[in-house]
Amino acid sequence: MLDKAELGRRVKLERLARAMTLKQVADSSGMSPTHISEIERGRTSPTVGALLRIARALKKPATYFVEEELLPSVSVVRKHERAHHVITEGGQTVAGADFLTTGIPAGRLRVVELSDFERGPLATRPHGGEEILLVEAGMLKVIVGSEEFELGAGDCIQFRASMPHRVERLGGETVRALWVTASDGMIAP
Repeated sequence: MLDKAELGRRVKLERLARAMTLKQVADSSGMSPTHISEIERGRTSPTVGALLRIARALKKPATYFVEEELLPSVSVVRKHERAHHVITEGGQTVAGADFLTTGIPAGRLRVVELSDFERGPLATRPHGGEEILLVEAGMLKVIVGSEEFELGAGDCIQFRASMPHRVERLGGETVRALWVTASDGMIAP
């Protein structure tokens, strides 16, 4: 959780970037310039309602001011900059995962490239939102709820992420797939 000094710094930086005065933000948000100044100086924390009004006045999502990591409005990840993770289940390596996106303020999407899929199943916890899985190479079995789907290169599946789901490798071919998550809540890469 951000402290009030950092939150205030972000509000002030955004106000200055938009060349707005305290009075302009106050008029647009329905708050007093003094209250906004107190927030900017880290002397007080805004209520949720006040933060929403300030965010609207500055044309930013409220999460921009409270996310732990200050994310850029546009995120570019070069191939050599991708965060690589090894996914394990029960102490065994299941697959490699390259995060193709780092996120933007209030972002709800995450794109991961699965590779080196060695074993299965790869299970994820049900959560709000949707998921899309595009198989680029190899064969996968995707189990959503009680239904099973066999997918080959070029096949794609979309489903509600609130349903129990898991993925298993089929056959001996190398598997590569794109996994897109659209969450109802914020996602951390």
